[in-house]
Amino acid sequence: MQRKRILFITPPYHCGVVEVAGRWLPLTFVYLAGAAREAGFEPIIYDAMTKGVGFKEIEQKIIEVNPSYVATTAITSTFPDALEILKIAKEINNEIITIIGGVHPTFMYKDVLKNGCVDYVVRGEGEETLRELLICLDLDKDPEDIKGIAYRKAHKIIVTNDRPFIRDLDSLPTAWDLIEWRDYRYFVIPNSRLGAVSTSRGCSHNCTFCSQQKFWHQTWRGRDPEKVVAEIEYLHKKYGVNVFLFPDEYPTQDRSRWEKLLDLLIEKGMDIYLLMETRAADILRDRDILWKYRKAGIVHIYIGVEATDQETLDLIKKDVQVETGIEAIKLIHENGMITETSFILGFPHETPETIQRTLALSKIYNPDFAHYLALAPWPYADMYKELKPYIVEKDYRKYNLIDPVIKPEHMTIQEIDKAIINCYQSFYMGKLTEIMSMTDAFKKDYLIRSMKLMMSSSFIVEKLGNIGTIPPQVDKLIRKIGQVAETDRKTQLDEDVSAVTKSIIINAPIEKVFSFVANPYLWPKYITGLKEITNISTDKITKGTTFGWTYSIRGVNISGQGIVAEYEENKKLTLQMHSLLPMRETILFSGDAEKTILTIDVGYKKAGKILSFLFNIARRTLNIVETTAILEKIKILCEQNNIDKEDNKIYIHSGSNK
Repeated sequence: MQRKRILFITPPYHCGVVEVAGRWLPLTFVYLAGAAREAGFEPIIYDAMTKGVGFKEIEQKIIEVNPSYVATTAITSTFPDALEILKIAKEINNEIITIIGGVHPTFMYKDVLKNGCVDYVVRGEGEETLRELLICLDLDKDPEDIKGIAYRKAHKIIVTNDRPFIRDLDSLPTAWDLIEWRDYRYFVIPNSRLGAVSTSRGCSHNCTFCSQQKFWHQTWRGRDPEKVVAEIEYLHKKYGVNVFLFPDEYPTQDRSRWEKLLDLLIEKGMDIYLLMETRAADILRDRDILWKYRKAGIVHIYIGVEATDQETLDLIKKDVQVETGIEAIKLIHENGMITETSFILGFPHETPETIQRTLALSKIYNPDFAHYLALAPWPYADMYKELKPYIVEKDYRKYNLIDPVIKPEHMTIQEIDKAIINCYQSFYMGKLTEIMSMTDAFKKDYLIRSMKLMMSSSFIVEKLGNIGTIPPQVDKLIRKIGQVAETDRKTQLDEDVSAVTKSIIINAPIEKVFSFVANPYLWPKYITGLKEITNISTDKITKGTTFGWTYSIRGVNISGQGIVAEYEENKKLTLQMHSLLPMRETILFSGDAEKTILTIDVGYKKAGKILSFLFNIARRTLNIVETTAILEKIKILCEQNNIDKEDNKIYIHSGSNK
């Protein structure tokens, strides 16, 4: 008997900052999928955010999987997109049971359940709740005894008792095998594969703007260091993960546990990089073992400073002294690690003068990376009532720490927006001189790569577009960073980048569609700009078949060689192009005798500096426009009745054309 499927989908939300440095693994779904599997269900993870797909592709994925359950998660800014996923699921099949969890639904479940597309809200920690809920629903029982949920019943909202936190975090099953690992990279480190391992959950502090202390009820639980390190080693050996994020809010709370974890990592001696977050006070506490941080593999530490003056720190109950933050950053630098912190702007009392003071003091803090964020009033945060009179933006999508949603008493929203950009510009213009004088080669290269990513990110570009043209100083900075990177890097390593994934449903048998798509002489029929395919090395393509190609971009003909990198009949075809267009296209087939679901994943190797302009044109064209157009043309051609008789015989009778 086939197990019922539950499809976990990440909201396809993008705001710029989060995705600048990498593609981040949805660790929450790894745990929830493990719980669902333990309950006897078949879990599937579809990371729509990382894949860069939209609601059309999500709709196609739901149709393809045909799940009994669709689940998603949300913070405040992603909630509208998460809701749209569940709406689509219900439109496809109203019998699909929809589930949502995460910080925002946990506290705002009444508002969430006003939407008819939501069946159940999982409140708080989700693994045990989801497992029990799935079993209960599968047995067609009333879920009123399931702790930690909210749902509608006879036009009433039922809220069950809170679920106690899981005592043994190491007992939770995981579903690492469901992750499409090639999607996850840390762009700052070449040829990296990015993973995430949680070492603890919770935070015992009481910052009023923060959602985590409220979500975890100011509690903290740590995992066994030996099991954490064993998990890291497993992912490193099994899947080739070499960059790990510790997503914990507070991994260092228990010094003895934390030091043991560091010692075990040092003992293993794995060639890995670790990224983490902690509190400034713990860095001062650990000044005698900071060398262990670096030796264990920690290269990047985020310190939650949030404000530069004591008055604001006290307002948000940060429970830290200004001097502590400054000293912590200094100590991290002395031990060869990267520092990152953020400063919040847009409080009701904000003025141009207070912003300038924040900027000036942030330079005294002198982190390697500074973020200037717009205060986001989470509707469930402790300070929401205090901030509510100043809120002028109701669209939750803008509650992302990037777009200002609060109007201070003495400034406009536009002035705050412009001030954020000015802070970035001023801080990083000064940083460049410091970076160029660095003698630590790893840190210098790390910072240059990161700054290039930041200064060319959609966040900066879109912000500058909103307030006017790019200032000459910023333009100069971008160009100078590129020059420094080129000087310091005599050879540039190739970097695989997954660019876009799109799917379409074709009303034709899978054998027919595969036969058509696997015919290289037909490729020019549906790939706009592809002039011809020549010199095919085999009579029938298979793995290892080589071919020549000619492509036209804006009137310029480019030729090169290609190879069939992977070939599985009626399942998979991967083409790798070389020369000036180092593209990779993986085409996946699934279906039956009546219909085919065709998925194309476009990727590329980053081009060198000399060819970057032409390559970027090609990349934008192929990724944004052509992938959709290719799928639609294949659909039209394959659904024509004469495709077998006419088009496919072109290849059958043409020979190898050597």
